[in-house]
Amino acid sequence: MNAVILCGGFGKRLAPLTNELPKPMLSVANRPMLDYTFAQLDRYGIRDVTLTLAYLPKKVTDWVQGYKEFTRHYSVEEIPLGTAGGVKNASRHLDDVFVVVSGDGLNNIDLNKMYEKHLKSGADVTMAVTLSDTPWLYGVVEHSDGFVREFAEKPQNVSGKKWINTGVYIVNKYVLDYVPEKTFYDFSKDLFPFVLDKGSIGVYEHNGYWSDIGDFGSYYKANMDMRKGGFYPFAYNYLFDMDSELYGSSDISLVSGSASLVGRICGCVIGKNCRVASGAVLDRCVVLDNTIAHGRHSGCIISGDIAIDVSEYLSPINSKIFKKTWAQDTK
Repeated sequence: MNAVILCGGFGKRLAPLTNELPKPMLSVANRPMLDYTFAQLDRYGIRDVTLTLAYLPKKVTDWVQGYKEFTRHYSVEEIPLGTAGGVKNASRHLDDVFVVVSGDGLNNIDLNKMYEKHLKSGADVTMAVTLSDTPWLYGVVEHSDGFVREFAEKPQNVSGKKWINTGVYIVNKYVLDYVPEKTFYDFSKDLFPFVLDKGSIGVYEHNGYWSDIGDFGSYYKANMDMRKGGFYPFAYNYLFDMDSELYGSSDISLVSGSASLVGRICGCVIGKNCRVASGAVLDRCVVLDNTIAHGRHSGCIISGDIAIDVSEYLSPINSKIFKKTWAQDTK
């Protein structure tokens, strides 16, 4: 089994952070998101990888040259083809059974167990699903006996915890015969309804970590999740060298070795070649590479001259984390 990594999106909801950088190359805990995807594939022995590219492809291909242990293929789209259309365009590189993963999300899905379940079930496609408190943001999956029974993409009339589509699939290659050539075609909206009508989609229930990193809130939260090592036993120092160090004894920060700290930080991620200036006080902030941080900020993403307050992007549950007073946070 080999893999397709979807890297073609524009990341519009993360602009201006993505104005000059494709979303898979945005840093989470001082590593490009794409590093975590490659580390996950390497853990399960999947080292033949095709990347679908559209937006600023050279930024990705230049970085991926460093993944020496992988056989790498690239499928660059002249016009956007969507998730399924992009995979169809890359089909010449794919095995009879392959896995589809995202270059701009984080998860610890056990791909070996998912693959075994796929083979045992005889499904045409197997979809990894997980429970979510905000199901209206994703594809909601009704399933029983190991198979999808109903699927609704981003329904607005649902509430409570529901099983949702993670965007990780194991696919039998013949399914791509249903996808038209050189046409924008989406897995969720276009292909899956067709497969449900003609065949079967299996489910693999994932109860671990998953984040699609679609907006400022999820991007910020992923950095906070990963600053102490996160969910991967192999996130740091497994496949890639890290120059960052943990800083502090209570609410730990992750600080690049090339950063300079003059001001005060608490529970932050400080990127490469950053400087926390004299008088600055940063509480649970993500400071992206090559930024000089001034002033007092709490719960922000800081890049260049931009400070993005993420509180309005967080769910009510997550936003409670940031309700502490400055006296508690910075004393």
